[in-house]
Amino acid sequence: MSSAIPPVKRDTAPSSSRRPLQAAFESLPAPTWVADLDGRYLHVSQAYAGLLGRQATDCPGLTLEEVLPLALGRLTMQRHRQLLESRGRKRFEQIWTVKGEPRWFEVHMSCLCDDAGAPMAVCGHIQDMTQHVERQETARRTQNELELRVAQRTRQLSATNEELEAFSYSVSHDLRAPVRQIGGFAELLQRQLGGQLASGHAEYLRHILDSTHRMDRLIGDLLQLARINRGDLRKVPVDLAALAREVLAGLAGHEPQRRVETALPGSAIADCDAGLMRIALDNLLGNAWKFTGRQERAHIEFGSLARDTATIYFVRDNGAGFALETAGRLFGAFQRFHRESDFPGTGVGLATVRRIISRHGGRIWAESAPGRGATFYFTLEASN
Repeated sequence: MSSAIPPVKRDTAPSSSRRPLQAAFESLPAPTWVADLDGRYLHVSQAYAGLLGRQATDCPGLTLEEVLPLALGRLTMQRHRQLLESRGRKRFEQIWTVKGEPRWFEVHMSCLCDDAGAPMAVCGHIQDMTQHVERQETARRTQNELELRVAQRTRQLSATNEELEAFSYSVSHDLRAPVRQIGGFAELLQRQLGGQLASGHAEYLRHILDSTHRMDRLIGDLLQLARINRGDLRKVPVDLAALAREVLAGLAGHEPQRRVETALPGSAIADCDAGLMRIALDNLLGNAWKFTGRQERAHIEFGSLARDTATIYFVRDNGAGFALETAGRLFGAFQRFHRESDFPGTGVGLATVRRIISRHGGRIWAESAPGRGATFYFTLEASN
């Protein structure tokens, strides 16, 4: 006895028993069909038939291969048989040609079983995904175009930055020789004519010498700033506490008359470029030393804090401090918050420090208040 459901005769006038089922099919939002064990349509919705250029009443009794386009019919019949064997369900995507245009559909097919678990039919429904796929494709193209523009802009900015750094280095280097010549000749005049110059002329000469010395320091700082991004970053384990100790010893050697209390840990090992971090600590600790110059009991501290997966290093002093609302400009080149006569400097040091910290993938920030000292914090790796 065959288990197949007998083919349904084509009938353009559905019986009264089929009308409710057909009405239920038509009420579904998605094009839907049901096919028997032999792959013959039992029921189809008009939405489904319309996609194939047919009427729903034309399809019952016809096979999948008779209704669907040749290649699509064979593939659907193959999946039909696989579902009857597996008694499962399947979801896949297909391109159908509808009214001469390709459309992208999401197809769902399921095996229908009786109470005993035996397969008796396969049902399916499809959803038109064309607009969704087109939006995704548009978004993908837009994203690719944006990524391409960002990459191009990044290359342009990188080239521009390299040109600016090369220009800055070249200008600073070329300026240094004439400035030093001016200073050298001014010193010769001072030594040879010092006793013969009127007091006003001697004062003019002293201003020339002071200005050339300041210009020489500024050019040196600019050259150092330009060199920061030149060359490879060589990260090795470095004891920052030992570096800080050397820097403070050098500062004390230049001003042995000062009494400065210092606090440093026994060690503070970090993976970094030793040469660049020496420059960073030279600037940070040099600033702390300079801005505590008017304190009777100067205090300078270097240390570290553990925060989650990152280590935060800090340099703290009890010196002149600065207004916190100006901190946004703190790490820009040529930014000064005190008069030159009070605390001499070029205003390039903290810009150099920020560039060094950035090259290590870290960040730097500060806390301060006027007359209450300052604390500079920095990390040497990207962190949250």
